[in-house]
Amino acid sequence: MAVTTMAGAGSSRFEIAERPVVGPPELQCGPHADAVHSPFASRYLAYRYPLRFASEDAGNRCDTYYLSPWMVMAVVDVASSERFESPLQGQDIVELHYRVSGAIEIEGSWGECRFSGPAWLLWFQPQGCDDASEQLGEMRARETWVSLYCDRGWLRRVAERAASHLDLALEDAAEGRATPRFRVGPHLAATVPLLRDILGANREDPLHWLYASAKANELLYATLSHMPGYTPEVVPCRLTLRDRRQLQSVRDLLASDFASPPRLPALARQAGMNYSKLCSGFRQLFGETTTEFVRRRRLEMAHELLRTTDLQVQQIARRVGYAHHGSFTAAFVHHFGCSPKSVSRTPR
Repeated sequence: MAVTTMAGAGSSRFEIAERPVVGPPELQCGPHADAVHSPFASRYLAYRYPLRFASEDAGNRCDTYYLSPWMVMAVVDVASSERFESPLQGQDIVELHYRVSGAIEIEGSWGECRFSGPAWLLWFQPQGCDDASEQLGEMRARETWVSLYCDRGWLRRVAERAASHLDLALEDAAEGRATPRFRVGPHLAATVPLLRDILGANREDPLHWLYASAKANELLYATLSHMPGYTPEVVPCRLTLRDRRQLQSVRDLLASDFASPPRLPALARQAGMNYSKLCSGFRQLFGETTTEFVRRRRLEMAHELLRTTDLQVQQIARRVGYAHHGSFTAAFVHHFGCSPKSVSRTPR
């Protein structure tokens, strides 16, 4: 069962777990043969933890369609009452995320990707790039989206021209480092009715899997065919004097509580701003994202503690907000170009 009553939570709370949807036996041939056991399916399963949401509605859905040995579609429509968090393991998968509602945050030492629906995300995480973690599901928010996960080599074989435009959109500006590459922008007009069809499909229909497969391929076609003209919109937001004061208060709060900063939705409510304006306004006003600011403050404080105290590296990592010694060391080397242990100590 994909839906279970959560232990100790009463009969009104349910766990909505990721449910695999495979083609009927009659269609398990040709391009659809053994899709759920393909090498690509194994890479998809290794990408992150299985999706799980807490919800008060057992009728919500979190379905994963194994459409072919080269493509998986996730369809999620959940009234989430808890956040879902997972590390992301790079698998050379081209991801097309069509978010209708809810919010997503992906962070790493490379930076951050944060946005709330409705919006479209193109995401690629190279093999071996495991420096990313994902957070979904604001408290009491509805998470609704459709995602296509495609093998990059397969896309190149079946749509060489479109794949070249994807490569341009995902051009690596990290000078050879294995980092995630992504683009965020508004929904393509051609995909909106297809999203409605997919989300509104009758799951009890005997032909449902065939319908979902057809719509997924149509969605992929509509996206790839519009890639040449797709340019993400970057619109500076208008900041009033009050906005600037509120953003300064947010920055001051993050500066003083960088080891355990509050979540952005809570900060936005406290500042009296919406989530999107806080994120875009902060970067516009201060030249860095909230995540970049917090990370820089953590590392600068860590550097100071390394110079002026006898604390061990692990103790300093925990003190500035890093739960894992390895992630602290990687972030420190990336920021300062040297390891924590190489910093000269001059205790006061």
